[in-house]
Amino acid sequence: MFNDKAVQMAARVYLMGLHTGDVTPMRFRHALNEQIFPTLRYVLEVGLSEYTAQHWLYKLGWWRTRLKKGVYMDGHERDDVKEYWKVFLHDMAKFEKRMVQWEFKDSELKCIEPQLGPGEKRVIAVFQDESSFHVNEYKQNIWCAPM
Repeated sequence: MFNDKAVQMAARVYLMGLHTGDVTPMRFRHALNEQIFPTLRYVLEVGLSEYTAQHWLYKLGWWRTRLKKGVYMDGHERDDVKEYWKVFLHDMAKFEKRMVQWEFKDSELKCIEPQLGPGEKRVIAVFQDESSFHVNEYKQNIWCAPM
């Protein structure tokens, strides 16, 4: 069946219609068995396996690659950044007076509300750590289209 030009064309059209990173042998197998073959009037007692779909991807010029995460360097050791730490820490100390404090007492975590003056508003700090923010967000392996 793979040598049938209509099957190859339909498979290529289907694959090129997917977004980058959405191509998988399992998804391709499903498309072949449920959409492409019935449309071309091929009747199979047992559909193609995922293994066969993977080989067909290779034959169609697709290849699998492993994505590597890049290293983000924020320059935290530069002299200007070190100088800014002093300003940042000074400002944070001022903000901290208007933030809720937590104290561990008698095996309980106790909330201590800030003492706010007239016109002062409570400050809620929101921090983000890139390493935990993007955990499991990206795929490790993708199939790349032929060039």
